[in-house]
Amino acid sequence: MDTFPMGHSTFGKMFEGNKLNLPNPEPLHEEDTIDVPYYFVADDAFAITENLLKPHGVGPDPFDREKRIFNYRLSRARRVVENLFGILASRFGVFQRPMMLSPEKATIVTIASCYLHNFLRKKSDRYVSLGSVDWEDANYNINDGEGHATQRDLAGLCPTFRRNVTERAKFVRETLQRYFCNQRSVPWQLKYV
Repeated sequence: MDTFPMGHSTFGKMFEGNKLNLPNPEPLHEEDTIDVPYYFVADDAFAITENLLKPHGVGPDPFDREKRIFNYRLSRARRVVENLFGILASRFGVFQRPMMLSPEKATIVTIASCYLHNFLRKKSDRYVSLGSVDWEDANYNINDGEGHATQRDLAGLCPTFRRNVTERAKFVRETLQRYFCNQRSVPWQLKYV
């Protein structure tokens, strides 16, 4: 049974078979006693597992502040990744269409692009313009950059078949939710909920 759209890919099969060699679960903070697994951040196109977290469903109870904070914090994490892919696609044409390369060569191209990206960022302050990525102003307002993916851009993703979420996956999400609302709360998160 596929848990998310890439279930037929090598990565998806390795993910589903727990063969990605993810690090062992660890406490979120040195004072915590609960071990939390490493996880990927996803959107609604994916099914939640203990190693793949997505926001709570559309329209969580407007009075459930903790769910809204969790969704906001997860969304901020996803924006970092989306920005990187937006920058890579705008600078390196190879990312603007499917790569017709073996997985090994695609990996080399991707890693080389990341190294080149990091090199160019260090050498030039004009490599990435402020308008090309999401950015935050002094009041913590988030502004979408030119490369920000919209719901329309994501419409081609295959929907996942809904299935029952495991208790472990729910536990991981709830643990992170409490963590974001308590030990690691940030002042501006309340502005977006």
